[in-house]
Amino acid sequence: MCPTSILNSKAFTMLEVLVAIVIMTVGLLGMLQAINLAISSNLQNDMRNQAVLIAEDRMAQVKSMPFDNITASVPPVQKSVKAVAPMRNFFANYSVTLRVENVGYSKKIDVGVRWRCKSNSYEHVITSMVAKPPEPSP
Repeated sequence: MCPTSILNSKAFTMLEVLVAIVIMTVGLLGMLQAINLAISSNLQNDMRNQAVLIAEDRMAQVKSMPFDNITASVPPVQKSVKAVAPMRNFFANYSVTLRVENVGYSKKIDVGVRWRCKSNSYEHVITSMVAKPPEPSP
């Protein structure tokens, strides 16, 4: 005759519990990696959005200047300017470059913003044209 503990198949054995723990651990580690990837992607998107805002702001500053004053040396002597923007727990560093090219009676303005995120370099460039205003007729 068999003892009652062998016939009682309703309880989990230690082996079943260990297998269940291993399966749950693998699943949770996969979820943690997915969360880590999502946080990293969100940070890259936030930094890119900030770069776009910096570029648009710089472009608006340049376009608000009189036509003859728009040159690549604004501010004087510097072609690259550092910008710092607050992010989540730190300050992100951006490098802003301005390039002005004369095209006939117009000027082509390129504003580039560079930054680094997790040892990768990124750049966002916006371009605009500004036409020389017509001379007032006498």
